[in-house]
Amino acid sequence: MKNNRVFSPQLLFVIFYIAEFAKVINSTHDVSFNVLTEHGVLDYLEKHYEVLHTQGRLYVLTDIVEMLIDSGYFPKDSSTADIVPEYRNMRVKEI
Repeated sequence: MKNNRVFSPQLLFVIFYIAEFAKVINSTHDVSFNVLTEHGVLDYLEKHYEVLHTQGRLYVLTDIVEMLIDSGYFPKDSSTADIVPEYRNMRVKEI
């Protein structure tokens, strides 16, 4: 039997970042979903999809981590580079 489900790009975007954040915190998708829901991140991703989906994965993960630092999930003295090690290697391209 063929599955004819069609998922919206917004839903796929949110699911992708649930999975990506689970990797960041080295946990399950369930835990990631709960953290992102409790701290308003999923609402933020849905509300700002039109802008965020044009950004890179690391940019969006940085946004998520900064929101979670501000909301108290991560300690206030945390840095994005401590939480997402690949952030340290991110370079800003000069114009």
